[in-house]
Order: sequence, then structure tokens, then C-alpha cells
Amino acid sequence: MVLKAMAIVLTVHLKPHLSRRCFHWAGSGGMKAAVREVATNVADHPFVFRTDVKGYYASIHHKILMGIVGRYVRDEAVLALLWGYLRRYVNDGRKFIDIKGISLGCPWSPLMGALYLKPVDDWMAELGCFYVRFMNDWVVLAPTRWRLRKVIKAVNEVMADLRVEQHPDKTFIGRVARGGDFLGYWFTTEGLGLATKTVERFAERVSQLVVF
Repeated sequence: MVLKAMAIVLTVHLKPHLSRRCFHWAGSGGMKAAVREVATNVADHPFVFRTDVKGYYASIHHKILMGIVGRYVRDEAVLALLWGYLRRYVNDGRKFIDIKGISLGCPWSPLMGALYLKPVDDWMAELGCFYVRFMNDWVVLAPTRWRLRKVIKAVNEVMADLRVEQHPDKTFIGRVARGGDFLGYWFTTEGLGLATKTVERFAERVSQLVVF
């Protein structure tokens, strides 16, 4: 209960600093809002950069995260509590090892996940491209190939600083006309529809419910 209450308080405190282009944290509109944004803008932008972070929660660097948090949270008691939430250990039989990353089930994790990639959000705002992010999954739409290259260069630099990597199987760079997936939808210059993988997963789940 304490962690959940603190997550609510921290969200209220950090909300003015979080990007409006990040849609997964509470009060931001969620997945449907992110998809609607892409659907509204995809026809006007011929180039796309779509990617996500490989093993996002598991790859978040504690000191880098706390450095970002420290820009907006000054209370020492809150910072100490955050450190307690981050630090997890396992015993290998001889010593305790500090585990990298953040917990999947903690109420603070979605907020920390939004905050850790804030440098990417800030760069996209600076470059003025259409940009939508849902946790570690994002789409950038660009009017020209030159602008797209500039975006990719900036993202690569920021991700190197954050010590995270793009997922090689979920990265697409090129023309929107070739199509691409985002949050279970397939987008082209004509708009959005369900991605083939989404349909296949749904069909598989339905087949598992059939009793012969």
C-alpha cells in the first residue's frame, strides 16, 4: 500500500515534467490514444522509424535512472525509498549480487519506465518530428529522409548514454508505404488495421478455448 500511495504522489509531482507523447503512464490516454495519434498522422509523413528497447525493464541502469529522478525529486527520504525499491540482490552461494534493472510488478515501475526514456522524449520534441511512445515502444514519423536520419542519429546517441539497445527484430526504418507494426496494429499510408501477428495470436487463443 505504501509503494502504491508513493507511486500516486510521485506521478502527480512528476507529471508536469513527463512528455505528453508518452502514453503508458496513468492519465496519459493509454494504448488506444497512442494508436489514434499514429492513425491521424501516418498519411502525412512518408518516412517512419519504429523501434523498442530490448529487455527494457531488465536493462535500466540504477545510477542513470536516479540521476534523472534527482533532477525533479529533491526530498532525501523519497530518494532513499526509491533506492530501496531499485536495489535487489541474489545470493550465488558465496556473495550477494546486485541485480540490474527494475521490478516488473512494482507500482513505481511504469512511472520509472516513463522517466528513464525522457531524454529520448526531449530530443524528439527538440527535433520537431511526430513522435509517440508507449513505454519502450515508439514510432517517429518524418516528412523527409534527411529528417529521419537526423532522428535516428539522435536516438542512437541517447540510447548509448542510457546503456540500452534497440531490439533488432522490432526495428523498422524506411517508407510508411512498406507498412509497419505498432502495439498490435499494422500501419501504412492508408491508415491502421490489425497486424497479422495480432490476428494469429487471437485465433490461437480462441482455438485453445474450443472443447472437442
